[in-house]
Amino acid sequence: MSSKTRVSALKGINTRKPLALALCLMSWSIAPAAQADDAVLPTVTVTASPPGALAPTSGYAARTSQAANKTDTPLAEIDQSVSVITRQQIEDQSPRTLSQALNYTPGVYSASIGSSTRYDYIVLRGFNGHVNLNEWLDGLRLLGDAEGNNAPQIDPWAVERIDVVRGPDSVFYGQSSPGGLVALTGKRPLDTPLHQVEVGFDSDRQRWLGLDLTGPLADRPDLSYRLLAKGLSGGTQQTFASTERYLLAPSLAWRIDSRNRLLLQAYLQNDPATGYHGSVPYAGSATAYNGRTLPVSFDDGSPSDGMRRQQQLFGYQFEHDIDDNWQLRQNLRYQKSRTHSQQVYQTGWNGGLLQRAAVNSQENGDGYAVDNQLSGRFTTGMLQHTLLAGLDAYRMTNDGYNQYGTASSIDPFAPSYADEHIVFGAPGYFRHRVDQTGLYLNDTLALRQWRLNLGARRDHAEILNRDPIGGSQAQWNGDKVTRRAGLSYVADSGLTPYVSYSEGFDPSASYYKDSSGDILAPQQSKQKEAGVKFQPRNSQTLLSAALYDLRQENVAYFNAATNAYVPVGVVRSRGLELEAKTRVDKRLSLMASLTVNTMRIVEGANQGNTPFASPSRLASVWADYAFASGLGVGAGARYIGPQWVDSANTLRLPSVTLIDLSLRYDLGRLDGSLKGASARLSANNLFNRAYVASCYDSQTYCYDGNHRTLSALFGYQW
Repeated sequence: MSSKTRVSALKGINTRKPLALALCLMSWSIAPAAQADDAVLPTVTVTASPPGALAPTSGYAARTSQAANKTDTPLAEIDQSVSVITRQQIEDQSPRTLSQALNYTPGVYSASIGSSTRYDYIVLRGFNGHVNLNEWLDGLRLLGDAEGNNAPQIDPWAVERIDVVRGPDSVFYGQSSPGGLVALTGKRPLDTPLHQVEVGFDSDRQRWLGLDLTGPLADRPDLSYRLLAKGLSGGTQQTFASTERYLLAPSLAWRIDSRNRLLLQAYLQNDPATGYHGSVPYAGSATAYNGRTLPVSFDDGSPSDGMRRQQQLFGYQFEHDIDDNWQLRQNLRYQKSRTHSQQVYQTGWNGGLLQRAAVNSQENGDGYAVDNQLSGRFTTGMLQHTLLAGLDAYRMTNDGYNQYGTASSIDPFAPSYADEHIVFGAPGYFRHRVDQTGLYLNDTLALRQWRLNLGARRDHAEILNRDPIGGSQAQWNGDKVTRRAGLSYVADSGLTPYVSYSEGFDPSASYYKDSSGDILAPQQSKQKEAGVKFQPRNSQTLLSAALYDLRQENVAYFNAATNAYVPVGVVRSRGLELEAKTRVDKRLSLMASLTVNTMRIVEGANQGNTPFASPSRLASVWADYAFASGLGVGAGARYIGPQWVDSANTLRLPSVTLIDLSLRYDLGRLDGSLKGASARLSANNLFNRAYVASCYDSQTYCYDGNHRTLSALFGYQW
């Protein structure tokens, strides 16, 4: 993989009709409530804290989720493998990025690009979703360009919880990775005042300041607000790369009346520096080169390298209760982003020197996503129904240019970055547009303790890649119907066995071209899953096990040498996932997970082999103990199994085990005047194990894993 960002495609279609329908639905839903209020002003008990899956989480084990099927459902009753990373887990493990927050989640490999923190690359069940193909925020897709650098990244400070839904879920979300999706839930306004500030620094010279304020607004019981702010700057693992970020995220919740609720949201982020995004060759990292190994701090780029990113998200979530059983919802978000990047990157050995190339790019993107939902509960005979019907759409456009060039070679063991002779060629301009419109329907039927889920969706998508100067273009459009079904039995004991079938549709490959310049066929996936969950009532324990057989057709992988995609054929992923989260008592909490994943190319080139960057085994365990003295200790171990470095299966990376540690202390125990103050120390990769996290071929593009990172944080709540 080249240092130029590879992003998986987003898709869509005609946006005007869905927007018009969305506005009509909203205006229709408000009008009846206004007429009722003219006659009677009901007494309303106001709370800005939403119930269920949107409420603030507590501990490590959540009880409900609405990510898998867009309805608030107990985790034990979802006929699909779902994990939740709570706010408590995020705080205890102190991840720098959201992908690092998934380190202890089964079925997830979050280090496919090693120590790079510029984007969130998340591999689910062995399938690499690249950037933003598998991330949603507050129910709506995060929009990123499949063939560029313009993709947003959400800061962990702004996130309340992360739901990981494994397996294709196109019925509810349209185009998505076959391995699943990552659903982020942002922090929302609360009806109880909460004020928090934290300041921290780490061993990479990063320092940050975060602010979180929420509560009722101006003594109005129907209004509540939340204001998030963060500033961060400092170094990275590599020599020259740096990070800098400024975040502001205000939100306002308005209880309009007894039947209408509105949440206004904004997310403004400026990243003047986005860190390292280069690579190292296989020889010199995974193995020695001429008897020597490169340090993990080696930077193959230039002191002039860097990427600036600005992103703005504006949206709302509106709910209207038609009556006690039926509800209308509309979520809408507008997104605007801009990037400018210059990067020098290595392209392999030439004698004792590393050859290097360069790329300069600028991109401007904007788009929107909207989801209209009608949900209700009703009974037919002995069957109880929970029905969800929806119409969603999104559009993403991105304009920009790329300039490719050359740079002088470098001796990585005695690097000199003077006189680099960086020369760029003529710019190549592009205009990318992706549209999707989807109509979906799902019915959950309940008969005593049995649950049957039946769902279907029809998508229409269009993808356009155009040269605005030369006039050439590549275009694809088409329709696809996807289905899902699941059956489960909810026992009184808390034990729930289930079976399910789901399909996925991903025409992002239609954005890509092979070495002949032809557009690739859309990817399609099918999965069968069987599992069991155990979540006793009134407990903070959730145990789950899942067996799956996932098959994807028309798979293609990026070839950095040709800057094109290579059709692979059909890839099958079979595996077992085990997860346990429990609170043993009021002081001890435990988490453990195991993933056994066997991937095979069953049709096409390299048939019978395993795709690269797909560890066959993953395991983790984390324990946290809160002492009565105010001291808390958390410790964990992560095992990453062996993986191939190319689809030809010529070379293999060894396994590695990493240890993490976290210490915290309630400073209020020392002195009453410090009530609300706390301190936290954490260490990721405590013993500083040097390892290669992944490779994308057997020669050139490998990625060093994170070295030991020590951090200290001081917080205060009032």
